[in-house]
Amino acid sequence: MELLLLGLIFLTYHLYTGKKLIYGIHMLQQNSYMNGRYYRWLKVNKKQLFTWPALLLLLPIVGVWVEKQFGVDYLSLGSVALVYGVMGFVYHRPAEKKKLVYTPRVKRLIAMTFLLLTVFTLFCLLVFMVHYITLAILLLAALHVGYFLFVLCGNAVMQPVEDHINLGYFKDAQKIVNSLPNLTRIGLTGSFGKTSSKFILGQLLEQQFNVLVSPESYNTPMGLTRVIRERLRPTNDIFVGEMGAKRPGDIEELCQLVNPQIGIITAIGEQHLETFGDLETIKKTKFELVDYLPADGLAILNGDDENIVSMLGTVTCPYVLYGITGENLTYRAWDIRFTGQGMSFMVNNKAGETCTITTKLLGRHNVYNILAAVACGDYLGMPLTKIAQGVKRVEPIPHRLEIKRYAANFITIDDAFNSNPVGSKSALEVLGLMEGNKKIIITPGMVELGDREYELNKEFAKECANVCDYIILVGKNHSQPLQDGLAEINLPAERYFVAADLTEAVHKLAEIVGTGDVVLYENDLPDTYNE
Repeated sequence: MELLLLGLIFLTYHLYTGKKLIYGIHMLQQNSYMNGRYYRWLKVNKKQLFTWPALLLLLPIVGVWVEKQFGVDYLSLGSVALVYGVMGFVYHRPAEKKKLVYTPRVKRLIAMTFLLLTVFTLFCLLVFMVHYITLAILLLAALHVGYFLFVLCGNAVMQPVEDHINLGYFKDAQKIVNSLPNLTRIGLTGSFGKTSSKFILGQLLEQQFNVLVSPESYNTPMGLTRVIRERLRPTNDIFVGEMGAKRPGDIEELCQLVNPQIGIITAIGEQHLETFGDLETIKKTKFELVDYLPADGLAILNGDDENIVSMLGTVTCPYVLYGITGENLTYRAWDIRFTGQGMSFMVNNKAGETCTITTKLLGRHNVYNILAAVACGDYLGMPLTKIAQGVKRVEPIPHRLEIKRYAANFITIDDAFNSNPVGSKSALEVLGLMEGNKKIIITPGMVELGDREYELNKEFAKECANVCDYIILVGKNHSQPLQDGLAEINLPAERYFVAADLTEAVHKLAEIVGTGDVVLYENDLPDTYNE
């Protein structure tokens, strides 16, 4: 009987704790497998460590007391099995916007964490068998709060293995790139705008070249390594690699892989300040791309971005500037007009030729994204008229100022992918220029802005009040800086609403939206953030 109950404890404990471990591994994946970032996430999300079913853990302690008082055999063991069986049944991971991707690395990490869990459980069962029942129960209960330690330890144990595996893949991808001497390699980075610029550039160049563009947000060493190993072919004329960075040296590492001849920097701002520490470090890290370019390469730079302009003195290779208002621009846009179908503007190239660009895209920031593509296409020999034709065919990128019309006769502008100070202002500008009745925004604010996050969100709320007739904030805790901003300007309570989550925000929208209204969804927080 005792062995049967111990076996039940082993199985039910693994059922419950295993569910929590999978959730912990999911959050670790969203934190780029970095233990430091994962630990910081845990500190902010303390409620993930302790949930109400943990009160059931008192039952086995009661069972031990009853056994000692009345001599009821196996009551404590049966209580433990029952508790973890119930907790395993009722526990559900929080709702997820981005699913766990079961990559080979994740599978190896799951195997290691469950091995550590098994060793720990067997130790606790051994303690049971030598009749230190209360101690064993307390050890098992402690893991309800400390389950994340297995994730941290498993990741730390596997890190040397992953480094060795990744290095092999990395070197293999390097060989593939170096075996294609006729391949034009383009690196693209920026604090924001890089993913949109990459897709626009890819669609534009496809008119004349066989182009491979790194998909989605594949912008890490392993992401680009995977793209190169699985998709790059000798028939490709051009490879466009997006380059992300969260710490100094990240861009240089990606350059060692891609070996770019052309480098594009879209913008430099305060995104990811929490990992970089200060703006100067961000600037130097982004310019690792320009520093790596060969003497006969080309840097394509946003000449309206003051942080980029401040670094021009360090550039040793040829460069061109693009923009709207800056000085010494090689590619300039003017006469920008917005419509319900997109926008249009005039542009010139290096030779002084001009033409009208029309696009389905919206937002001043997309003017910059298009200009970067125009500059690159022009450098690669594409006629300006052909470039304009390519831009006209570019489809809106999902969740980036994407216009959607609904049967309820209101317009939605979906800008939920990510938000930053420049992009949010551009989105508000588009909202303000759209023809419609009420202008409504749904937003949780901006994240990953370091020490200035509170200040920037507070100012963003005031800008929303200037443009919008009604504001729906998402997350009673996370949106506090926006709430403070609205309170500071004494915005009437009837003009805004604070929703607990996105579901409640959508329900509130259904109550207030009317025919001809325009609704802007600005940002959508990932799973690693509490509402």
